[in-house]
Amino acid sequence: MTDAILPLHNADRPMIADKRAETRHLEGNEAAVRLIYVAGYGRSGTTLLDIALGEHPAIMGGGEVTTLARHVWDNGEYCACGERVRDCPEWKAIMARWTQGEPEGFLAGYRRAQQRTEGLVAPGRLFRLPGWRDHRRRTLKLLRGMAMVSGRPVLVDSSKLPGRALALAAMPGIDLHVVHVVRDGRGVAWSLMKGHRRSVEKGVQRELRPKPLLYTALRWSMVNLAAEWLCRRVGPGRSIRVRYEDFVEDPRGEIGRIVALVGERPHLPATGLAPFEPQHQVAGSRHRMQKSLIIRGDDKWKREMPGWKQRLFTLICAPFLRRYGYSLRSGDAA
Repeated sequence: MTDAILPLHNADRPMIADKRAETRHLEGNEAAVRLIYVAGYGRSGTTLLDIALGEHPAIMGGGEVTTLARHVWDNGEYCACGERVRDCPEWKAIMARWTQGEPEGFLAGYRRAQQRTEGLVAPGRLFRLPGWRDHRRRTLKLLRGMAMVSGRPVLVDSSKLPGRALALAAMPGIDLHVVHVVRDGRGVAWSLMKGHRRSVEKGVQRELRPKPLLYTALRWSMVNLAAEWLCRRVGPGRSIRVRYEDFVEDPRGEIGRIVALVGERPHLPATGLAPFEPQHQVAGSRHRMQKSLIIRGDDKWKREMPGWKQRLFTLICAPFLRRYGYSLRSGDAA
């Protein structure tokens, strides 16, 4: 399912043309960075997808890259390899390259630029305010460093929020491809109703409080609508939609679709799947802190979520559930 209902605003068209022209100019000197951006709502399997893609020999799964400057580096949070990011040889080398030649307080300044450019309606990006040029240069510098240090030409950023991808789409030198991951919103809502205590070593950086169903229903709809807009923005040849339920049922097939999108050949075995091993993902779900994991679906919500809550969520989000191929009957399989 790759169709999108939102039209591309006319104001975006010159931006796309200008960006493509600039990218072609840059590619004359240095190839554009190939980037897979995983967009969607939380608890939808985006971290699992990042880990699975990161096992491809040409792909580095970076996790939620937007968090690197926001809090991961300063707070000494953990990399999926088990080391704190500051002690991880891979990220330590990437950060050394990224910060080389930059002024004191570089990360703080970059965080402020993120706030101005990575929202859905971000003045810094939309109006090209002062600082936009430096921000895009520094973002490209980070991505090039990730590719060089990892030795892998394709990167994965599973930051999820569409606003960041819109900023990346406006940056020359980035060959952006978008994977819109969607999960049955009732499963997402049920998962978010369960909180998690802070456990930095287990990948939970802060206490996660339970989210009310109505909050999740509205946010799930809005984020997925924005992700559709994003896919329309980058074009059908550079975006696909992946349902969580299809991915956990057939990881090999869905990963094959994604790697083909960026011009790589599938690498997984013809039959059977060995456990996946998280590598250097930052932030994301706590599953990335496991030494190995087997991708299995989680549909406990169909049995455990009270029927009235399932029906309420269905009532609010029926158009999107139907659009993504989910049954409107409570507890039914997709």
